[in-house]
Amino acid sequence: MKRNLVKLLFEEYKQDILFYELSQKGIDLSGIAVSNLPIILDIIGFPVENSVTNKPGRFDANGNQVILSKNLADSDYFCRDWLFEKYYEISKQLYRQQKISITDDGIQTETGADDTTVEFKLEVYIDWLYEEFLKLNQSN
Repeated sequence: MKRNLVKLLFEEYKQDILFYELSQKGIDLSGIAVSNLPIILDIIGFPVENSVTNKPGRFDANGNQVILSKNLADSDYFCRDWLFEKYYEISKQLYRQQKISITDDGIQTETGADDTTVEFKLEVYIDWLYEEFLKLNQSN
């Protein structure tokens, strides 16, 4: 399962890099982007974005969920931002890596890490997601 999640995330990473490069040339394709990360978070089992968590005191006597407010700062609402931010930090670091090679024509530089490095870093990220999910379930 983890290998498939890495493949899904790798496809998103490649799309992100392509769309970034195109945006630097004035072409905006962000409206057609496919985001696999929310799907991956769903598969792992994280609560839906801005959903009410099952904390004590949030149910009435009949077992119906009671929503007191939809203030995003409310600790009873689950926010996925920290999970997304970690991915974006990793992808930025990978993109900033430069390869320098010397050819007959001079020095050439390429931006971005090689596929093996990207897949390794994404696998580490998926492992981190599983660890965070376990911590989340232990605290509930």
